[in-house]
Amino acid sequence: MTKELFALLSAGLVALLALLAVLGVLAHRRRQRDVEPPLPWIDAAPTLVAEALYVATTRAGEPYQRIFAHGLGFRGRTRVAIDPAGVQLVADRREMRIPADRIRAVERATWTIDRVVEPGGIIVIAHSLGAEVDTYLRLIGDDTEAFEALRALAREGARS
Repeated sequence: MTKELFALLSAGLVALLALLAVLGVLAHRRRQRDVEPPLPWIDAAPTLVAEALYVATTRAGEPYQRIFAHGLGFRGRTRVAIDPAGVQLVADRREMRIPADRIRAVERATWTIDRVVEPGGIIVIAHSLGAEVDTYLRLIGDDTEAFEALRALAREGARS
């Protein structure tokens, strides 16, 4: 086999693998058609703002089923802004609002699809985007105040 033929076959294999990866992601997105786009930000005065890392949004109770629809599949830095009526995330790629009445629970986790941290180091916001989902956040620094504020939102949302 000549070097040119080997290079051509290698390039073809790489292109095929890239195509299969893209088709896989597109098929995964089609299976997530029941997930509605996140609500846009509103002009609300936050009672607490914290820096965080947006880790993932997954199907509820399925931490390996990352949601790719509507740009939710990408990790990145975010700012969490908590106000009396909900929480807003201003991420690198997306802004997202979760009203208190859509929050089912706020819990702590140690891991999700591609992140493992110390016990309880990730905050999970269980909420609805048409489908039941879990959004995973890793707050930078002490997260106690933000965690309690988010839990209060969940309790408030449960009363509504």
